[in-house]
Amino acid sequence: MAKQLHVASLSESAFFTIVAAALEAYEISHTNNPAVPHVPVETYGNLWGYETYARNGERILHISMADVETSAERTQDYVQPKDESFELKQALIARFKPELEYLGDFHSHPYDFDNDKIKTALEVERGEYFRFSPGDFKHVKSLKETRSYRVGLVTTVFRAAKHVPRNDGYVCVEKEHYSCIRFSYDDLVIWIKAHVFADKNAISDQKVVLLCPAVGFDASLLGALNDA
Repeated sequence: MAKQLHVASLSESAFFTIVAAALEAYEISHTNNPAVPHVPVETYGNLWGYETYARNGERILHISMADVETSAERTQDYVQPKDESFELKQALIARFKPELEYLGDFHSHPYDFDNDKIKTALEVERGEYFRFSPGDFKHVKSLKETRSYRVGLVTTVFRAAKHVPRNDGYVCVEKEHYSCIRFSYDDLVIWIKAHVFADKNAISDQKVVLLCPAVGFDASLLGALNDA
């Protein structure tokens, strides 16, 4: 009998918001001082949508919308959101999109050679830098005390000193191991990794599937997994 799948399904709108925010934080300087060298920083936002169950029992977390927290403190190594920002967004959702509910959040991990001494996208994957850090899990634990936190996404952006193309696809693909996608944009490699939570604990990667039709990762995968 196949294991129950926990599916994070990323809408085109949410995908664009998340990737655009991560790229802006990576590429655009967040200081007005031209004498300060640009360092890519992290970004942060909330995820909104709804939860359903499919015919075969898959738990589906539909990520319909994402917002960007412009007031968050951003650095190269962490991003610190503000409770006031969440409360404002939550009130807006309740007024204009009451069919949606809070699902979790997203943030980015920026890497490059100049600041991190990482030379290749393969190094990012071998080090699994696209995953939640210990600090990220600690952040989720604190949020779950007051919010119904179910899914967290990490968007990792990397530019190598020398560009080597990487094929689009799932990372570390093994049987029922589809929680992280990789694709290229210009000379950048981008990963989106889904962490799904039940109660207080993260569900293992082998039970998590990330769907992102905007870049070709669609629900046709589910039939193959359920038949496995």
